[in-house]
Amino acid sequence: MVRISLLSVALLSSLISFGQFNNHKSWSYSFYLGASNMVGDLGGSDVSNAMAFQDIDLQATRPALGISIQRHVGRVTFAGNLVATQLVGNDAFTSLRGRNQRNLSVRTDLVELNAQAEFYPFSARSKLSGFYVNAGIGGIYFQPKAQYDNTWYKLRPLGTEGQNYIAGMQPYNTFNLVIPFGYGYKFPVGRFTTVKLDVGLRKTFTDYLDDVSTVYADPAQLAESGGAIAATLADRSVQGYEVGSQRGGANRNDSYFMVGIKIARTIGSRKFDDCTNFEIPLHRSKIR
Repeated sequence: MVRISLLSVALLSSLISFGQFNNHKSWSYSFYLGASNMVGDLGGSDVSNAMAFQDIDLQATRPALGISIQRHVGRVTFAGNLVATQLVGNDAFTSLRGRNQRNLSVRTDLVELNAQAEFYPFSARSKLSGFYVNAGIGGIYFQPKAQYDNTWYKLRPLGTEGQNYIAGMQPYNTFNLVIPFGYGYKFPVGRFTTVKLDVGLRKTFTDYLDDVSTVYADPAQLAESGGAIAATLADRSVQGYEVGSQRGGANRNDSYFMVGIKIARTIGSRKFDDCTNFEIPLHRSKIR
């Protein structure tokens, strides 16, 4: 966790230093259309002991929408991004016996705001000139929910793992730090418009994107502290699990990723070719 944070800061610092030596600057805005998927405790692939992205469940993919503003400085782009999506996890999507019998599900509404630096390592004359890597830092707000009798309930207030009655156990924070990083490729579409194919990975510092992390709480105390619906949504298995038995895996935080398309348009009085990030004056002799 600390290594990833330090690496992101170091990368941002180096990109900022690189950008200061280039005078070709412009602004653009973009719209994002993509899809998201969560790697958490619920659902997942049908492979036992799968790790990280081997545990992706394609049935849980949901749309993601976003907007951003970018500042281009040479072959470095600094961007502020706002993205909204839903993250889904469902034990019904996997045939793994333990998860399937657990029978938990979640729909997490998530909003992310981040700042990223995007670096184009290849020269403008290279066939790979549109390839980029990026990294940054941001924050997320997330709200896990579960459906019961056609009604969606917010899970955090219910304290499904005993947060509302176990001494010293506080409800998890729905605001959290996120480290965005990824890569992509940018194509020109006309003079002032570009399209990016973008793959974005997200490192979080919470294990509660899906409201599942530790062990099963006492259903009687759950019902007393959070109501009958809290006890019902904490354990939806047919057989019922003993108090203290494993409910999730607290040894690994949840993560998510997004794949999508960004359509960007250059703005401002001075126009630049946003595909190469280099200035191309229309009439050089008329420049004052």
